[in-house]
Amino acid sequence: MAEESIIKTVKQYLKELLKAGIPVKFGIMFGSHARNQQHKWSDIDLLVISSLYDELYSREDINLLWRTAARTDSRIEPIPVGVNRWKNDDVSTIIETARRDGILIKA
Repeated sequence: MAEESIIKTVKQYLKELLKAGIPVKFGIMFGSHARNQQHKWSDIDLLVISSLYDELYSREDINLLWRTAARTDSRIEPIPVGVNRWKNDDVSTIIETARRDGILIKA
């Protein structure tokens, strides 16, 4: 299980995205922090699940994810994923890994 401080940081990040107008459903943290196998240089791999990403989204949408991450915790590596893609994708290895090993976190 992930460290409580990391989960708290991710929750804060998701709350900041909501404040910025991104309709976040939830986040999925995966990778070394989710497995509690991180080291001091580990990033925080995070799928940001939102209906906003079911449609074409702009570079500005992506920049907002990264700017918010930089203000919250620069270790956060956000990956935008639409709700439909999260439910139905059977091709992406990142999504498959997150489904298998990830931790669902709500804002």
